[in-house]
Amino acid sequence: MKFLVLGGAGAIGSVIVRDLLLNDKVEEVLIGEIDKDKALRLIQLINDGRLSFEQIDVRRVDLLVDKMKNYDVTINSTWFEHNLEATKAAIKAKAKLVDLGGLYYITLKQLEFNNEAREAGASILIGCGEDPGISNIMIRYASDKLDRIDSINIRDGDRDLTPMDKPVFKFSVRTMMNEWTKNAVIFKDGKYLEVPPLSGIEEFEFPPPIGRIKVAFSLHSELATIPEFIGKGVKYVDFKINYDFDMVDTLKKLGFFSEEKIKMNGLEVSVRDFTVDILMRNMVDPSIHIIDDAACISTIVKGLKNDRNLTYTMYALSTSRKDWRVSASSYLTGVPASLAAQMMAKEEIQFYGVLPPEACIPAEKFLQDLINKGIVIGEKIEVEW
Repeated sequence: MKFLVLGGAGAIGSVIVRDLLLNDKVEEVLIGEIDKDKALRLIQLINDGRLSFEQIDVRRVDLLVDKMKNYDVTINSTWFEHNLEATKAAIKAKAKLVDLGGLYYITLKQLEFNNEAREAGASILIGCGEDPGISNIMIRYASDKLDRIDSINIRDGDRDLTPMDKPVFKFSVRTMMNEWTKNAVIFKDGKYLEVPPLSGIEEFEFPPPIGRIKVAFSLHSELATIPEFIGKGVKYVDFKINYDFDMVDTLKKLGFFSEEKIKMNGLEVSVRDFTVDILMRNMVDPSIHIIDDAACISTIVKGLKNDRNLTYTMYALSTSRKDWRVSASSYLTGVPASLAAQMMAKEEIQFYGVLPPEACIPAEKFLQDLINKGIVIGEKIEVEW
C-alpha cells in the first residue's frame, strides 16, 4: 500500500504518517508539504526508509492530479479550506481521498461533487478525524440500534493535565478563529438554524481525567451530514466544544477578531490575521515541549427502541502520545484518518462519490480498530421502562 499525506508534517499529519508506518504492509508514505524544513525534520526523527518528502502545493490542482495517480489513497491534512482543491484533484485523478472535515460550509460544497465523483470512479471520504469522524461513527453505531431517533448531542472536551506557561492549541489556530467568530449551526425540527458562536454555554461531564467542563455551540461539519445520512426521523442535532472562554471573550472585546486592515511597517494586514500570527508565534511547540493532556469526543443519541425511550451515550478518550510529541486531540484526529485510508486501500470501505464516515464505514469494526490503537471507547445505555 502506498499513501500520499498532504500536510504530513503538521500536528495531525505527522500522526497520520506515523500510524501508517506502523503497518508492515505499507510500502511507501510520501509527505506532501510546502514547509520543506519541517518535513525533513520529521523524516529525520522517524528514520524510516519508506518515508519521503516532496514539495507539493495543494492549491495546484493540475499537479496534484498527477501525484494522486501514483498512490492508493491520498490523505489531506492541510487547512480545511483546501479540501475543495483536493476533492477536485481526486475526481480528475479517479483517486481515493480522505480528509479531516470542512467546517460545515466547505463540507456542503464537497457534497455537491458527489455525482461527479461517482461518475468518475473517485472515492472521497470527507471528515474522518476525531470530530467529524469518530463522532459520526459512534452516532452511526448507536443509531443502528434504535428504531427512531429524537435527538443527537455531540460534545468535545479536553484538559491540560500539566498546565504550561504558553497556550496549547490542539489544532489549527485559523480554524479555531473561524469557530470563535462564525455563527454555529444546529438542526431543529427539520430546519437548520444559526446561533451565535460560543453561545449556549453549559457544563458537561466527560470521563476522567477530563471531568466536568464548560462547552458551547460551535460551527462543525457533523451538522452538514448527520441529519441527512442518519435519518430515522431525527428532530434535533447540535455540537458543543470547550475553549478558554475568558481568553476568547477578552480578545473579542479588544477587537482582535476584526477584519479591519491596519498598516504595520508599511504592510497592510487585517487585525484578524495579525491575531492568528501572534497566537501561533506564542503557542506551545510540540517539537520542544512535551504536551500532557487528555481529549474526548462524546455523543448522546436519544430515541425509541421497541416503543421504549432509550439514551445511548458513547465516548472516545485519549491522552497525549508523548513518544510522538503530539497532543491527545492530534492523536484522536490523525489515527482515524490513517485507519480509514488503510481500509480504503484494502477495499474494506468501497464506494464511489463523496460520502461522510457514517455513510460508508463499518462502525463496529472501526471502533474496535480505535481500541486496538489505545483509544478508550465507552458506551452506556439508559432505558426508560
